[in-house]
Amino acid sequence: MLIENKKIGQSEYDIRRLSGDDGIDVQDLCERCSDFSMLIEGRPPEKDAGNSILSDLPPGKELKDKYVFGVYNENNTLIAVIDMIKDYKEPGEWIIGLLMIDPSDRGNGLGRKLHELIKTWVLEEHGKALRIGVVEENYRGHKFWREMGYVEAGRAKATYGKKEHTVIIMNLIL
Repeated sequence: MLIENKKIGQSEYDIRRLSGDDGIDVQDLCERCSDFSMLIEGRPPEKDAGNSILSDLPPGKELKDKYVFGVYNENNTLIAVIDMIKDYKEPGEWIIGLLMIDPSDRGNGLGRKLHELIKTWVLEEHGKALRIGVVEENYRGHKFWREMGYVEAGRAKATYGKKEHTVIIMNLIL
């Protein structure tokens, strides 16, 4: 498991692997993070956004390759979701499909601390690299991932919801 009851900074968090049973918690977080959905899809989160995060897979991957972790605060409220796929697109390369943090918990270093935990865990799982796609207009996200050490590896066109984007593919060699 990634981490459980991990103390990050001055706060205690329960970080655990999520399953289909956690769809309501993930949906609630998606709705609190509607700014992200508006940026990426041009619309509020769909009614099944939480279940989609828990089940969507890229071509050629199975649920056994998918790891979705939830970060719960001391009030047992889901405040962050980490979605990763193992060995995508190449063996040893893990893609971070999503690192979504509640707006009230952004800007306090939680994302950086979670990223450090992700790196440590992926290395323990014999991963060699991390990959992420950031839509070009997500300036804050792009800046964050650059600060984490990721470098641009390419660009692709993609449509999410009502919006077409240029996606910046970024890699970090571990």
